[in-house]
Amino acid sequence: MQQLSSKRRRNPEVWSMANRLISLLIVMGALAFLMMAFYPEWTLKKTLVTRLANEKSTLSGEELIRKQRNREVDLLKNDTEYVEAIARDKIGVMKEDETIYRLDSPNPTPAAITAKPANP
Repeated sequence: MQQLSSKRRRNPEVWSMANRLISLLIVMGALAFLMMAFYPEWTLKKTLVTRLANEKSTLSGEELIRKQRNREVDLLKNDTEYVEAIARDKIGVMKEDETIYRLDSPNPTPAAITAKPANP
């Protein structure tokens, strides 16, 4: 019996090294599986976060435009002086006994000169 037990313990370092190697491979395989399982979700989350940031910036710009337009509507409804100023600037309306002087730039660019078709 003595001879049998010595053959079994002939090289115990090989078996312990093999056990460590197999354990390491199992852990690495599990990590690789987890990475492969969650990588698509991680990239999707990254793109969604980027899209959300873009949408938030677009939303803040749109809210600013909405506030400006609401202010414009409020001024047009309630402020007669503002309506007068708009009428004078854009339409060219003037009061009685009033003379309007317009100063044009000396060299107008082609983009500044626009012809509006007459409405029939």
